[in-house]
Amino acid sequence: MTPYSQMLARELRPEAQATFVYEYQRYAKDPTIALMLTILLGLVGGESYYFGDYKRGILMTLALLSGVGVLITIPLWIVRCFTIQNDCDAYNDYLAYSLALRYWPASVEAPASPQPPMRPQRPNISGVPMRVN
Repeated sequence: MTPYSQMLARELRPEAQATFVYEYQRYAKDPTIALMLTILLGLVGGESYYFGDYKRGILMTLALLSGVGVLITIPLWIVRCFTIQNDCDAYNDYLAYSLALRYWPASVEAPASPQPPMRPQRPNISGVPMRVN
């Protein structure tokens, strides 16, 4: 379990904690399996099928089978080998949040959803009092 899911489990009602943990373990994705699928079947989108993103998996498969798709799938596969563990943790955090909302007591405010890390803001060096992207 990720630290976020453990925090959510502690905040739930005691009678709902066991069900939450059971369903989390049932639907959570293992980062090791995801990495192995990425290494072995990443060119055809094997990890996308594992995460349930069938549209991406089919597009990766079709891109590999086309001649131009090789130029797309190989760099994506290399990048995905390094980012799959974080994607798996993000998937598991979202799963924990979804399950916690199901078992959260009605009298208590719902937990905050996991947010991606904020990008640092560039300093305003132009003197213009507006943000420039």
